[in-house]
Amino acid sequence: MPTLEERGVELALDVSQLRERLALRRADQWWAAPTGTAQDRKRHWERVTERYKEKLTSGEYISDDLLPALRADKAMNLLGREFIDAAETGSAQIVRVYIEEGFPANWQDPLTGESALHGAAGTRARAVLRVLVESGRCNFLLRDRDGRLASEMAFLHGGDPASARWLRIHERRQAAARGIKLTRRPRV
Repeated sequence: MPTLEERGVELALDVSQLRERLALRRADQWWAAPTGTAQDRKRHWERVTERYKEKLTSGEYISDDLLPALRADKAMNLLGREFIDAAETGSAQIVRVYIEEGFPANWQDPLTGESALHGAAGTRARAVLRVLVESGRCNFLLRDRDGRLASEMAFLHGGDPASARWLRIHERRQAAARGIKLTRRPRV
């Protein structure tokens, strides 16, 4: 895989190609979602993950480790804000398309530090939460500028204790898999 320095020149091209792919999907009315059964959705995300890995190794898609280099990129920030807005408004189909086209699911707003997972959890957008979790690309341990996890957003702002428990389970699993001790944010 190319280093960050090698990819630095290509990042602007990658962002513009991502914008073009999303514009095509938008023109086609975002295309239909996969069928409703859990098994069909699982197979769909497995195919998307295989394609994502291929495109990532070829350098066509943007990996999460390149996100810090794109913090100041205006086009990426506009796409990211649209992504989070779609998550906050419960537009699961749009969020699904962004992820399918290679948009980094863990993109965080430079001002608030929120990810799409935070936005969906804070607005009780359960369909979007399901899409994000099923995609298999979410970092459940991301914290916003105030140090809040997505589960905290679901409980405090979304008023959705069931989603908060569900996200908390995923946070604990991911922390255990990474060997990280999961703690609550410190009180100020």
